[in-house]
Amino acid sequence: MEESSHLLFRTPAIRHIEREAQAALPPHTLMRRAARAAADLIAARWPRHAVDILCGPGNNGGDGLMLAALLHRAGRQVRVWSLPCDRRPSDAEQAWKELPPGLLQPGEPDANEPPRLAPRLIVDAMFGIGLSRPLPEQARRWSEWASHQPATVLALDTPSGLDSDTGTAQPGAFIAQHTLTFIADKPGLHTRAGKDHAGTVSVADLGLSDLIRQHAAHAGRLTRRTDCAALFRPRPHDTHKGSFGTLGLLGGAPGMTGAALLAARAALYGGAGKILVGMAAAPSSTPAYDPLHPELMLRDAEGLLDQAERLGVTVWVAGCGLGADECAARWLARLLAEAPTTVPLVLDADALALLAAIPELSRALAARSGPAILTPHPLEAARLLGASTEEIQADRIASARELAMRYRSWIVLKGAGSIVCGPDGSWSVNGSGNAGLATAGTGDVLAGMLGALLAQGMDIGEAARAGVWLHGAAADDLVARGTGPLGLTASEIAPAARALRNRG
Repeated sequence: MEESSHLLFRTPAIRHIEREAQAALPPHTLMRRAARAAADLIAARWPRHAVDILCGPGNNGGDGLMLAALLHRAGRQVRVWSLPCDRRPSDAEQAWKELPPGLLQPGEPDANEPPRLAPRLIVDAMFGIGLSRPLPEQARRWSEWASHQPATVLALDTPSGLDSDTGTAQPGAFIAQHTLTFIADKPGLHTRAGKDHAGTVSVADLGLSDLIRQHAAHAGRLTRRTDCAALFRPRPHDTHKGSFGTLGLLGGAPGMTGAALLAARAALYGGAGKILVGMAAAPSSTPAYDPLHPELMLRDAEGLLDQAERLGVTVWVAGCGLGADECAARWLARLLAEAPTTVPLVLDADALALLAAIPELSRALAARSGPAILTPHPLEAARLLGASTEEIQADRIASARELAMRYRSWIVLKGAGSIVCGPDGSWSVNGSGNAGLATAGTGDVLAGMLGALLAQGMDIGEAARAGVWLHGAAADDLVARGTGPLGLTASEIAPAARALRNRG
């Protein structure tokens, strides 16, 4: 069932695969396979549950009806409710013909019915990936009813009201504890509201694995631990600090020195060999050293840029608390002009604000042709594209791809299910992380972690994907051990990431 679950397909690609399969198979085959996959999952996970199935007017509803018939034949206690419809697709019409008598319930689910003794499973088979309008009022009432029942909710294909491409949730969208999605996994189940509405996700490829592989070039990927093997490779013994790069960091304007230190400490915990911090504060007020981590070498920003070649900087991180004044703009311009094109850049926070505000800087980055990672949150992405935050969030994958092409850089569009996109248009959705990351400073930590991976020689695309996954996985590990999500702090992320990598 899980063979192709790492691939993520958007709706046009899913529809294309579906049409090719239907042309080669007997009528109603895919719906029967979907119902069988759901019945097998229910038998394995909820073997003693009574099952209530809520069906819509289309083929998603047909999946639910055929599932009801299979469960009934297996001796399960099943009830079915269905939205009214004047005309159904042929597959759904066939499912109606095969529904055993007595399963369809009149009216609507009753919120006031007495609790049932048996544990209950509610199956959302209302609307699948094709819904492009708000949920009908009746469907919203049923969603509200399901959310207040002492029952587990299983969504078929996608929770009704959730956009399977973008993760946007319509008002009243179903909230499922588990989603069984068909043919292939979808990005909207893993980004934005998808992470709240879909629950855990499993994939039933409906016997189409060969066809899915033929279309893999049009897919994105869900980044999981198995995709990040480079993070866990043991270090050779015959090495020294120079073997793991020299990271230069520009940031830390007055009042924001913490941002630079968070990033630098994250790079330290991330395994960079040497770390030089160029503080944007005036030289007279630049700290002599970091008392928590004296391993970090602190300088003023101008001095670090002046000495970068002599000091052998092999990767730059810029923007964490850098500020947005004329000095900050001059330092970023120098970095873009003077850093060799072989030296990767990670640009975050204030560096992104400067790129958006000063066209000459954007042109300098695009013309540089060297490897770079930009790490915008949605508002920063909106400024970089001259759009609104709402437009960015409406299609995060498209937004990340546009940014990557415009700035000729790797893009990490942060948020629930961060999008990582390369200049060639390849994209992935990060599969780790939790709400504990929604706190100040975690973006600085991510920038430092990405810089550390690049300093150690990781390929830039691999570093972008693996670094984002590690950042989220560290937060997941902390929560699993009782720290957060409420009150999780940015300072806790980097030590947790180090522990995770060393445990292997």
